Amino acid sequence: MSKQEEVGKRAHHLIDTEFGARELRKLGEPELTYLAEVMRGDTLSNYISEHSMTRRFEEAFAKKVGVKKAMAKNSAMAGLVEGVSVSGAGPGFEVIVDPIVHFGGLAAIYFNAVPRFADVKRDTYNMDPESLLANITPLTKAVIVTHMWGQSAEIDTIVQICRDKGLFLIEDCAHAINTTWNGQHVGSFGDLGVFSFQEFKQLSTGDGGMSVTNNEELFDQMRGAWWFSGESPKFVYINYRMNEVTAAVGLAQLEKVDNIINGTYNKTLAILDKAIEGCEWLKARQVPKQANMSGYWWACTWEGDKHGLSYEKFKQIEQELGIGLRFGFNFYPAYEFPFFRESTAYRTVPDCPVRCPFYTSKSNYRYTWGLTPVTEDLMQRLVTVNLIFLSIPAAEHMAELIGKAVKMMEA
Repeated sequence: MSKQEEVGKRAHHLIDTEFGARELRKLGEPELTYLAEVMRGDTLSNYISEHSMTRRFEEAFAKKVGVKKAMAKNSAMAGLVEGVSVSGAGPGFEVIVDPIVHFGGLAAIYFNAVPRFADVKRDTYNMDPESLLANITPLTKAVIVTHMWGQSAEIDTIVQICRDKGLFLIEDCAHAINTTWNGQHVGSFGDLGVFSFQEFKQLSTGDGGMSVTNNEELFDQMRGAWWFSGESPKFVYINYRMNEVTAAVGLAQLEKVDNIINGTYNKTLAILDKAIEGCEWLKARQVPKQANMSGYWWACTWEGDKHGLSYEKFKQIEQELGIGLRFGFNFYPAYEFPFFRESTAYRTVPDCPVRCPFYTSKSNYRYTWGLTPVTEDLMQRLVTVNLIFLSIPAAEHMAELIGKAVKMMEA
């Protein structure tokens, strides 16, 4: 069993399924009611009817987020890829992404664009607008910004940068249902917002996602790309529609999601934040005053080395107590992985996108250590807990153990 599996197993023992988020998210009568309605109908993929389950889910989600249009997808990754497809990015052009997670970079590669990585802010783990600005070149076509672990990036500043530079902005809102900036829901700021409904997200359909926009012309362009009657679509586009069965589950889960987030995830987040109050060497994530954070993952930063403490000792104490913390997050920025550094996506030489001749003739940008120094230092220092199936009693027990570990370290 791997170390990560061991951590997951220990964390699972702390989950109280009777009172936890799993109980709130379970499938039940609301889902069965909508599913029965689908099964009594004539089709499992009815986008044309205004009364289809998928249309109802899209309209309800658009209202939830406060946007004009929503498009249900089979995954959030599909939504990110589709965003790149309509952004104008392609061979020889760049898409600026953040480096903690790899999904934005992967979406760019689908359309042979070059992912260019902006750094994050050390105290929020979200894209640093100054680093974004510094990475914009004449080759930049789009930006994919992640609202990491339920907290909004400085999206108003990022929007202004994109407008000033004429860049297409995609918001990765995979972790961010009920996340706002100055009272406005994330996903509604850029050209496109993309949400995830995968099993370990705040709203789950098992797999699924939603793209949202306030640009009705863009919506018509994207929907029209696959909604044709024999003629060829007008641009390269990939069809990732959601079916009626998945939409039925999504509509029922959407009706529950506020209770799930407010009733469990936000509470467990606050419980774990309180557990490290006053600790000088476990630095809590900072939440800007403009941001309303939505519980998804809890995270703090190890700063013990600056106080003469041993990280290895803390890990050993954590293991002895069986707390269920995760140390480090992938350990390296996305561009350090072979998929990006070695351009393994296409398995040919020379490879696209970084070594594509359309790009190398214009840029010498390469994936090297030092591209995002804040992220490089931060990745191994992150201490995290996935809140999705963590109950309030389990969080309280975990917080008690964290407090005990802190005292043992300081003894």
